[in-house]
Amino acid sequence: MPDREMTAPPPAPPTSTFVRPAIGLLAGIGVALLIIAIGTVIAGIATLRGPDALTTAFPTGYVWGKLVAAAVGALAGGFTTSRITVGRSMYTVFVLALILFVAAAGPALRGGHAFRNDPAWFPLTLAVVELIGVVIGGLLERRLDRAGGVQ
Repeated sequence: MPDREMTAPPPAPPTSTFVRPAIGLLAGIGVALLIIAIGTVIAGIATLRGPDALTTAFPTGYVWGKLVAAAVGALAGGFTTSRITVGRSMYTVFVLALILFVAAAGPALRGGHAFRNDPAWFPLTLAVVELIGVVIGGLLERRLDRAGGVQ
């Protein structure tokens, strides 16, 4: 069999203007929710004990663990979305922030709680933490990109 000459593949065709923001938004949601879910499970394993753990008020460590997981997940989601949509406006990052804010604030705005054992202040605080986290994550990526720190 004769040796074949290796050539570079042809460049990919340009994508339409809405594909990259859509992929960035979906990726940001996925990254944020994955980190939030894993952090919540870790907080639950570390702090919830006994058969009545879900029927009594949640321990302070669990509530703060969920807030930390939400902050880290939101930062990572905003960073991911901003990284995928590099060279474009922050609009997609703001859409992600709005989606996570509305999802977390829903129970607070309806006058209830996502979980009846959460403190009354928790749903709205969670929503604000996620909103701010996504925006900070997006701005951090843009700042690192301008400084040449992310390749």
